Amino acid sequence: MSRRKLSAAVLGLLLAGASAPARQAAADTPKPSKVFQEARAVNADATPSAQSFEFEMNGFSYHVRANGNGRRTKGKKSRGFNLHLDAGEAVTNLLYSEFEGDLLLLLHTDIAGVPLGFVTRLEQPSMRGLWRQRIPAGDVGRPLRDGHDLYVTGLGLVGKLDLRTGEYAWQHDDLEVERADGSKPLHTFEEPQLDGDAVLFRERPVYNPRRTLVLDRRSGKVIRVE
Repeated sequence: MSRRKLSAAVLGLLLAGASAPARQAAADTPKPSKVFQEARAVNADATPSAQSFEFEMNGFSYHVRANGNGRRTKGKKSRGFNLHLDAGEAVTNLLYSEFEGDLLLLLHTDIAGVPLGFVTRLEQPSMRGLWRQRIPAGDVGRPLRDGHDLYVTGLGLVGKLDLRTGEYAWQHDDLEVERADGSKPLHTFEEPQLDGDAVLFRERPVYNPRRTLVLDRRSGKVIRVE
């Protein structure tokens, strides 16, 4: 089976089981301390299954293993948690942030050589998972948060998540596909940027020329590609 067919098969199974129970709350504007930061990799030279990730936030220390098992500690108190990865899935990178007092994680994962990602919201202090949403693509980029909206990217994919519910407000997941109208495909992206009522998704520097996909922030409608 080709890599593209394997990726499509894995994504189909994962997306079928994705869930996102709603939890309504007032949004707050992100501050520098609330943007996503990258966790420290532990045993980075070991096999992927032996790696783990560590970070600190709000006085707590967090340790997350590649298999999704985690531990939060403060002083002598410790609480375990599990990110409920799918069979054969392993965490390869972890970004963390805070939203309305809860913990947000954006994880890069791998299943049978297929790179994927997902975002999850963990209630504090219980560490109970409120929702978990897939980013159905490889090469997941650094996200941009705007209030309760989270703009995410991947290979040939851009989208906007509602952090209150974990649901996609909109997404485009076919940007790498050749178009009948002759328009060129788009690949992977830098961190999105806001420009008034628009959100800009600019391709990474490895592409020459680099193009920018400009979308309406509210509807996700394509305004232009420049």
